Order: sequence, then structure tokens, then C-alpha cells
Amino acid sequence: MKFPDSAGILLTVSGLIKDEEIIIQSIDNYHYPFKDFIKNSQTNNLVRNKVDEVTNVPKIYIIAGHKDKISRIKNVWNEKTRQAINRILRQKNILKIIEQEIQKIEYCSLEMMHWLYLYDIIENDHIKYPRGMTYGTEGGDLEVLVFYWTNNPKYDSKEELNHTILFWLERERPFLKGMQCVIYSFILRNMVGRKVLATIPDVYGNWGMLLEGGVFLPLADDFESGMSKINSTHVGKWTVGEIEEIALNPTYGFGVYFDNIELFSEWFYVFLYAMATIDDKELDPMNVRLLYGKFLEYIGKNICPYEVIKQKIIEEEEALEVLVLTLCSIREYLKGEEDTGISKNILLMMRSRNAYLPIVTQFIRKNSNLVVPIPQPSIPLDYNYWKENLYQLASVPTAYEKGVEFEELVQYFIRTIPGIKITGIREKRGRAEVDIYCCNVSFDALLWKLGALILIECK
Repeated sequence: MKFPDSAGILLTVSGLIKDEEIIIQSIDNYHYPFKDFIKNSQTNNLVRNKVDEVTNVPKIYIIAGHKDKISRIKNVWNEKTRQAINRILRQKNILKIIEQEIQKIEYCSLEMMHWLYLYDIIENDHIKYPRGMTYGTEGGDLEVLVFYWTNNPKYDSKEELNHTILFWLERERPFLKGMQCVIYSFILRNMVGRKVLATIPDVYGNWGMLLEGGVFLPLADDFESGMSKINSTHVGKWTVGEIEEIALNPTYGFGVYFDNIELFSEWFYVFLYAMATIDDKELDPMNVRLLYGKFLEYIGKNICPYEVIKQKIIEEEEALEVLVLTLCSIREYLKGEEDTGISKNILLMMRSRNAYLPIVTQFIRKNSNLVVPIPQPSIPLDYNYWKENLYQLASVPTAYEKGVEFEELVQYFIRTIPGIKITGIREKRGRAEVDIYCCNVSFDALLWKLGALILIECK
């Protein structure tokens, strides 16, 4: 049995500490999408630093999403757990096997969650008793699946954990956006790093803040639920963002109507970014069309339902041409070409939606022959080579020659970093001359703090 695709599913490990108050350290796949999920879920340092005297409560593994997908996940999870326990009873080195399986996984997924759960329920001398329960929403399609354990099969801490789960549900307010489970903190994260450009009212007189990247944030209760791209209802005329959505909307040229175009756009922008980082200098339009068609089906199955529209407004060839041109503009932006339009919007989106990047990258690898950058160093670091060439710079006669050789040495160093890809060298573009342009395709959380586009000046 295999787990269904992890796209659109919220995965959370909540490390709990209970005293007179309940404190939760929630590690989810939207905030920790890479292997940092493992590191953070296996430690409770953040919580322990806040409280002096604490009592540990078992960690809770939470999986939330559409009820149809959750039903399949529950069946697979229980069967895999049963098989693993039977295997554990026959083998003594199962912990080592689990550790090896965890290290094989590049990014957070259902498989990773299950291996972490197995690792937690196994002790050197005994196996904890696996438990689970399901929470539903009244009249809704969202279901929350919870897995935990007890040391004694006769004792179930369900009532104690129930308070904690309800507390988590109240704080994170999970809901379905299309078929994707979204949480409160992930929505708020989309504001991080954006400048406040102005405060304006919409056409109805409701005031809000205009954020960098064309985001309108209403100044009202639960303002995050009304956050949207700035549009004609805010400024009384068509915006660049609306025109962009029309040009790239698959309804008009490809006959695919998504129920939630904003949700589709979030994933589509990440898809465009991933495609723009591919080494192929000229993408075959036919290959782009075939991959884009598969992507529409993938999003429709896992994220946002769609309907097929027979009547099209523009020809598919014209829509494909716009798609390829947009892709090329993002490529040029990553090489230093100044563009205040779509390419910059995508990079702003990647500040928070980099959580989708591993899933989109995996999709491209499986569904095309394109060479998708793998988050591995292109060359190994030779320390002796680095040290020797660095010392030799002192004997270079002119400042210009010294600068050129140092830049080449810096390029060598960058190529040893997994997931950082050089896109341009000493390019004279709208930002003036920059020594090195890089794009980020890393699955390392620390490197992603540098952002999607990295500009390097060598001194």
C-alpha cells in the first residue's frame, strides 16, 4: 500500500508540554517543508526554554485535509503501522532501518511523517501502543486525523489530548481552500517581508493596507481572511495583476476553469519558478504544453477542482506563447534583467510558498525529461584547492586581475553549495553591474532564508 500524494495535506507534529498551562510547539510542513521538519519535530528545545518545570506529554501527529483523501491516508497509515510492528517483532535492528529511511527522504511528506511516528513508538525494550482518532467539521469536508500512543494498552489518554487538539484547532483554524488544507499562521506568513506602500479604501469605503507585491490587507476583524491581490474594486480601474491573471488563466486558452483561480495561481507561480531554474536554454513549446496539461490535471486532482470548458476565447497556440514568454521573463529576472511585473510577484510569493517547491519539483521530474536542478553541490569542495588559490591572490599584480580571480574563486565556492545555482556573472542590467546572480532551488531551510533570488558582490 502506498500513501496518496502529499499535496494539499497539512502535516503537523505537535510537541506538547503540560503543567498548569498547555504549551504547544507545532511543527508543520508549511513552515518546515524540508528536512528541518525532522530536526524540529525531534526536539522540544523551543518549548523547554520558555518553561522551567514541565511535564512531557506524548507528541501528536496531525494530518488534515479533504475527507476523501484522509480516509485513504488512514487506511494506509494503519496498515503500514501494523506491518511495521510485525516486522519489529522479528528484527532487532529496526531502529537503524527507520533512521536510514528517514534520511533518504528529501522533504516533508506522509512517508516522512509515518517513519517519524514509528521511530517515536519504538523503545529499546518495548513498543508503545499506537492510537488514533478523527475530528470532523460540522457540515464540511475537512477532516483532522490524529495519531499518538500510550505506554499501556489498557490506558488511553484520549480525553487529555482532546483538550489539546481543540486548543490547536482554535488557534490554527484549519479550513479547506479548494481541496487544500490551509491554516491561520500560513496565511499570515504571506505578509512577512512585504513593505506597506499605502493605506487606501476600496470602492465600498473599507480601508486597508497596500502591501508590496500588490496585496490588499483589509483593516477589519479577521482581516487575513479578506486578504487579496489589489484589483479594480480597490482602485476603480484594471490592475496589472488582473491583466496578468487573465493572460495566464487556463480557462481562456486551454478550456480549464478552476473554482478558485487565486489558489491555482499560488501553485502555478511556484511551477513557473521551478521551470525557470531548469538548465535547458530553450524549452520546446510542445514539451511545455504537455507538461502544463499534466500540471493542470495534477492541481485539479489534489488542490483545486476544475471544469472543462468547450468554448475558448483565444487560441491555444496564443495562450502557449504567453506562457513561454512569461517563463522567459522569469529566467531573465533571475539573470538580472529588471522587471517590476510578474517575475517580481513570483519571487515575493516564493517567500512563503517555497513550501510547495519540493512537491512541484518532484512533479516535474516524474512527468518530463527536463533536467530539474537537484539540491546537490555541482562540485565537491576541495579545501586545499580553496586555501591555496586564496593565498595566491596576494601575489596578483593588479587590482583588476585580483578581482577577476577572486570572483572565479567565489564562483567555485558557490558551486559547492547544494541548491544554489549561478544564473549570471558580471551582468550589466537594470540593477547596474552585479558580480554574481544566483537562484535558489535548495531544500535547505537555512539557505532559503536568503530568498529566491540572490545577488552577490565580491570584495
